[in-house]
Amino acid sequence: MRTFLCIPIDEALRVKLADLSSRLQRLVHVRASWVRPENFHLTVRFLGEIDPMFTLDLQRCFRAVVERIPPFVAPINKVGAFPSARRPRVVWAGGKAVAPFVKLVSLVEEELAGLGFPRERKPSISHVTLARIKGRVDGSVEEAICSLEGIPSWNLQAKQLVLMESRLTSRGAVYSPLFSVPMRG
Repeated sequence: MRTFLCIPIDEALRVKLADLSSRLQRLVHVRASWVRPENFHLTVRFLGEIDPMFTLDLQRCFRAVVERIPPFVAPINKVGAFPSARRPRVVWAGGKAVAPFVKLVSLVEEELAGLGFPRERKPSISHVTLARIKGRVDGSVEEAICSLEGIPSWNLQAKQLVLMESRLTSRGAVYSPLFSVPMRG
């Protein structure tokens, strides 16, 4: 099954991000797959395909991680793109990766490496994916990102870590939580 590790977001922030995503959709003139608001989350690590029995090992590992991470607040105050606004493949809303988030990602990486997962090479960026760009890109994505640089600063309350299964369907991805572990610190 296809999985990823994330921090869920509350309904109030989901509504704000949905509004931001709608504004972006009106400004962007390229083919894109827009994430449905019910699927918004703060990405921690994409794991890919795993054996369902492996979830028990992952739950044990991530319980050990959250024992060392207290709940924290992650700012959502800018719009960006991976790998860049000029060559976007993913459009996101996020902010500076605060120290607890960086520590969380580092501890997750250590645990996953111990289980045989390859380490991520890119630095962690605290973000919520809004869209995946398909095909050719014009300047509208970069213009839209620049026009929304001054979004209000919102707070994401990080209280738990969730392992999600992602099933791809003809109507988009369907996410189902496999387990969640509360941050305790």
